[in-house]
Amino acid sequence: MPQITVIGLGICQPPLLSPQALNALSICDCVMGSPRQLDSLAHVETSASTTHLPLPKLKQIANHINGFKHVVILASGDPLLFGIGKYLQAQFTSHKITCTSGVSSVQGACELTGLSLQDAQLVSLHGRPLSNLNRYLQPNRDLLILTDQNSHPQAIAQALVAANLGQSKLHVCERLGYDDQTHRQFTASELATSAMTFADLHVTVVNTQGMGNVKPNFPGIPDAHFITDGESGKGLLTKREVRLNILALIQAAPREVVWDIGAGCGGVAIELALWNPLGNVYGIERHDQRVACLNANKDAFGVSTNLHTIQGRAPDALADLDDPDKVFIGGSGGDLSAILQLSWQRLKPGGRLVASAVTEPSKATLREFSQHIDLAPTDYLQVAVSRHDTIAGQDLLRPALPVTLMFWHKALTEVNQ
Repeated sequence: MPQITVIGLGICQPPLLSPQALNALSICDCVMGSPRQLDSLAHVETSASTTHLPLPKLKQIANHINGFKHVVILASGDPLLFGIGKYLQAQFTSHKITCTSGVSSVQGACELTGLSLQDAQLVSLHGRPLSNLNRYLQPNRDLLILTDQNSHPQAIAQALVAANLGQSKLHVCERLGYDDQTHRQFTASELATSAMTFADLHVTVVNTQGMGNVKPNFPGIPDAHFITDGESGKGLLTKREVRLNILALIQAAPREVVWDIGAGCGGVAIELALWNPLGNVYGIERHDQRVACLNANKDAFGVSTNLHTIQGRAPDALADLDDPDKVFIGGSGGDLSAILQLSWQRLKPGGRLVASAVTEPSKATLREFSQHIDLAPTDYLQVAVSRHDTIAGQDLLRPALPVTLMFWHKALTEVNQ
């Protein structure tokens, strides 16, 4: 396996190369990159062969570097900022990868617009669904957006208008670092219907302004915001008051794997993915209509990157999933006992298992499971909520069915059987 150096070329033309990058180019026997990147190094003397490496071939990169001792791969800006660097580190042993960074397009956009990078939310839509933007569509945010052909400025403006953020300001920064770089400013409302064209190389900076009416700013999303298999917010959905208790018990953390078994239309799974973007949530559901609602909510809340829908019946549908750090069991289809036992077996040491029950047989199954593992629940509570209603024109509070929640904490020293 050759030594690989990833050189971030930066936005300056010609690129400003560090001594480390120049040394790598002088000793390498192969340089790989796009035609534009290779052309930008025409002024650098090197005896290495050059290879055009289209992005679709990245997954076969190992086939292209066999036989070389030292390979240079060209990247844009900072290769470790939504770039090829992280991908290569995952594919090859870290000691074989060295990354050097140039000035990124994100930094160039901040310079043009006067935005402080630490005050902004960096969003990459490059190679990702435009719907991922939805998770960030709240008022008074600064967004730095890396785009592709499906997330052009007009598409972003249209998403802002749909979120009642039509007053938002968009800065489109094109061909950063080139002699013909431009910076144009628009409101979302005016750009949404414009036929204007933009250079392929651009960064969009957004300052969201307006009332907003779509995405929440805090856990506890109103039930009516979800698409369900019944009237809006009234299908198979864990209701907000119960959902908040579940989120508090689960305590999902960055980079953890969470299973939501019997996810229904996605109330719990959506919030787990939305508020913990660095975690991975698996929503397991077997009913076709509920899966369709779960997927629709996944797009609506912009969590398709870290919420994975698994259609199937537990426990069989759990077989190929990564072992979980946290598990919530909200539905079982009559297999609660088997699901509890398998979930506990697969749960990582230090993990949490939370289960809900409404019927007396389900509550009894939870108690039996606790006896089976010889471990009392860390928490055992019943959530009883009454909501406003009217009868004969008079106000009243109508009680919903109480929901029992049990939570078990697996010891750090315990080894899965």
